Amino acid sequence: MIIDTHAHYDDEQFDEDREQLLVSLAEEGIEKVINVGASLDSCRRTLELTKQYPFLYAAIGVHPNEVGTLNEEAFAWLRQACQEEKVVAVGEI
Repeated sequence: MIIDTHAHYDDEQFDEDREQLLVSLAEEGIEKVINVGASLDSCRRTLELTKQYPFLYAAIGVHPNEVGTLNEEAFAWLRQACQEEKVVAVGEI
C-alpha cells in the first residue's frame, strides 16, 4: 500500500484539475492521502475534501509563518477540528 503522507491538494493551484488528479491517484497505486492544512482556511478546505474522498485524511495545523493570525477562537476551532473522524495528525507545525 502506498500512502502519500504530506499533500496540499486543497491549494488553489489544484482548483482546475483537483477532481481528475485525486481520482487518478488510485490508478497509480496511491491508496491513502494525508492532506496537510497550513492555515485555518487550508484546514477548512482539507476537512471538506475528506468528506468528498473516502481515501483522503487530514492533518490539522498552522504553518509557523501563519501563527500570527491565531487567536483564542482559532485555537478553539483547531482543538475541535482535531476531533473530526478523519483527522489523523497535527501538522503543519
